[in-house]
Amino acid sequence: MKIINSEEKIILAIDGLDIHQAKLLLDRCPNIKWVKVGLELFTRNGPSVIKILKDLNKKIFLDLKFHDIPNTMSAACYEVSKLGVDIISIHASAGAKALTASKNASLEGAKIATVNAPYVVGITVLTSLSNEEFQTDLDRVNSIEDNVVRLAKLSFNAGLDGCVCSPWEAKILRSIYKNNFELITPGIRTKIQKKDDQNRIMNPHEAIRNGASKLVIGRAITKAKDPNKAFIDICDSIY
Repeated sequence: MKIINSEEKIILAIDGLDIHQAKLLLDRCPNIKWVKVGLELFTRNGPSVIKILKDLNKKIFLDLKFHDIPNTMSAACYEVSKLGVDIISIHASAGAKALTASKNASLEGAKIATVNAPYVVGITVLTSLSNEEFQTDLDRVNSIEDNVVRLAKLSFNAGLDGCVCSPWEAKILRSIYKNNFELITPGIRTKIQKKDDQNRIMNPHEAIRNGASKLVIGRAITKAKDPNKAFIDICDSIY
């Protein structure tokens, strides 16, 4: 049985497109509700891209993954919250003080700009990292799952609205946190896709079954011959 409002579960990653290409794609896919603006698109087009997408009536996940000292992170969250975005990502590994300050600053920025306050979510462990890379490149003893659980708890205790994790860790996190704690999962691949630059991957149906709130999906839609059909097929596959 298809999930009601399944379109709300999909966040389209448009980072590899310029704003003109993104607009053309969104015109072809009128049912897309959410878009992800990452570092590539934001540094190419600047804050103006947010206004353009909001004028298209899209909800925006601003995925800039802020990671710095508390003052800098909170100042950045204050500024981007005034743009009227819906979700902001920050690195949970910045620590509790930075997380709490960033969340509070996002509320202040939104209030000043008289816009809805965004959700602030903590990045746990990037989905591009394999278990081997995590232990060797980052010199970590504990597993990825252990670290994701720890960083999710840090995010929750700091008052954040959710976290970003791979679909592999979504199941254990959903067993700990109720549905009002967002679990946003990149690393979503359809069965016909390659891994590309991701490691901890899963198909849309399995990710939702594991407890993911929203799925970040890019190339499965943006590179499809018929992007609108690809989007609809993914929506129909999650139940």
